[in-house]
Amino acid sequence: MSEPAFHKITPRAIRVWQFGNLVGNLFFFAIPAAYAAVFGLNDFHFWIVTSATSIIFIAWMLSIFLMPYLTWKNWRYAINEKEIDLKRGVLFKTRTLIPLSRVQHVDTRQGPLLRWYNLSTVTISTAATTHEIPGLDTQLADRVRRQISTYARLAEDDV
Repeated sequence: MSEPAFHKITPRAIRVWQFGNLVGNLFFFAIPAAYAAVFGLNDFHFWIVTSATSIIFIAWMLSIFLMPYLTWKNWRYAINEKEIDLKRGVLFKTRTLIPLSRVQHVDTRQGPLLRWYNLSTVTISTAATTHEIPGLDTQLADRVRRQISTYARLAEDDV
C-alpha cells in the first residue's frame, strides 16, 4: 500500500501558537516569585530564585520561538476514502489512523485568536476520543470538514 499524500498546516499557525505560549506560560514565573515571597531573598535564596528565573526564562523563550516552528514543521494530515492519517510530534512522534467508519461527527472550531488570523481547527469525534487538525485556513477547514463528513457517510453505508 502506498503512502498517502500528506498536507501541511498553514504557517500562520506558528504565530497563533507563539502568542498562546507567550501568554500561557507566563504563570511559570510565579514559581520563583512565590519562593522569594516565602523564603525571602538572602544570599542563598537569591541564587535559587535567580537560577530558577533564568531557567524558566530560557524555557519560555524556547516555547515562544522554537517549539511552535518545530510543531508546525512536524504536523501532517492525510484524508482518503477509508481513513484520516495524522502525523505530529517534536520529541515523540505520534501517528494516528482514524477509520472513517468510526467518525461520529466533525466540527470546525475558531477562537478569537484563530479568527484574527483567519484560521480554524477541525475536530473529529469518535466514540473513544476527539482528534484535531489545528491551524487550517478557514475555507480549507470547511472543505476538510465536508470531505470527512462525506467520506464518513460513505464508509457508514459500506458497513
